[in-house]
Amino acid sequence: MIRFELPTEEALLLKDTAERFVADNYALEQRAKAISAAPGDVPRHWAEMAELGWLVACVPEEAGGLGLTPAQIVPMMEVLGAGLILEPVGAVSLGCAAMLARALSPDDVAERLAPVLAGEAIEVVVAGRDGTSIAARREGDTLVFSGASPAVIGAAAAAAFWVVAELDGSRMLVRIPAEDAAVTPCRLVDGQAAAQVSLDNVTVPAAEAIFDCDAALEFGADLALVGVLAETSGVINALHKATLDYVQMREQFGRPIGKFQVVQHKMADMFIACEEARSMVLLAAEAMESGDAAFRARLVSAARVKISDAARAVLRDAVQLHGGMGVSDELAVGHMVKRLLVLTQTGGNRAAHLKRFAEAA
Repeated sequence: MIRFELPTEEALLLKDTAERFVADNYALEQRAKAISAAPGDVPRHWAEMAELGWLVACVPEEAGGLGLTPAQIVPMMEVLGAGLILEPVGAVSLGCAAMLARALSPDDVAERLAPVLAGEAIEVVVAGRDGTSIAARREGDTLVFSGASPAVIGAAAAAAFWVVAELDGSRMLVRIPAEDAAVTPCRLVDGQAAAQVSLDNVTVPAAEAIFDCDAALEFGADLALVGVLAETSGVINALHKATLDYVQMREQFGRPIGKFQVVQHKMADMFIACEEARSMVLLAAEAMESGDAAFRARLVSAARVKISDAARAVLRDAVQLHGGMGVSDELAVGHMVKRLLVLTQTGGNRAAHLKRFAEAA
């Protein structure tokens, strides 16, 4: 049963803090300065983000978090998406910490997550190309891992990686310190710090591996994707607003181009795409509370497909109406376009989720 409810007090508080943070720290000049820093540096505002409660928001209370539902963090993630933040909030808090809260033993989960939730260390999940598992083999009481994962968001400054590996057809999780891996930092086209993580015969005691974690891994991947979709919705809405302001200001033939009917039609289509994207984000977020994994997979993948279509349509029309300025760094629109290009590929692209939807149906 999917329900749409008004944001709770906690959700609105997180949204308000995110709006103030973005207004104070993410003007284009400030963002450009952050991008100029080395990608392997710990993000400047990481500790502040932890203090604001963003990293603990969706982690269960027994694991040291706030225990908010996915739907309650959607408004915050939309604001962070619209603000084009560079810090890996979703990758760490949703993709890693919230997943580990379900995979680790209840006896020590709070202790093991404490440094991550406090902003003292960055840890992210690392899988193989296109989400496949890293290869593993057993040598006595030791597991040996080999493989590579390209463009892992947040990995450039990570202290450790939670590697998703496969042994004899079974998936496992294992924590590997960053110094044991070959990490090649880079920046993505939208300015986010990422890294290629390579493992070359890295050994870990078999006793440290976490088996029977399929349910936690699937939940974590879906939750991380909901965060990505919420960010995408935020960028789509911001791009629509920026384009609306532009067509009301830009004059041609003696009047604003927004007065021309064909432009008005495009703006109406963009508004519809914004509303469809937000509705699908809320649908996916509500589905995360279902105990039916197949039901959750269908709705999250359906949201990915629909929101990818909305993002592509809004991106296309925004660039067309702005002209060449729409892809420049002088306007926020150009940065939004680049962020959408990255977001629509993060967590699996449209084709992958269309296939997943069909298989889960």
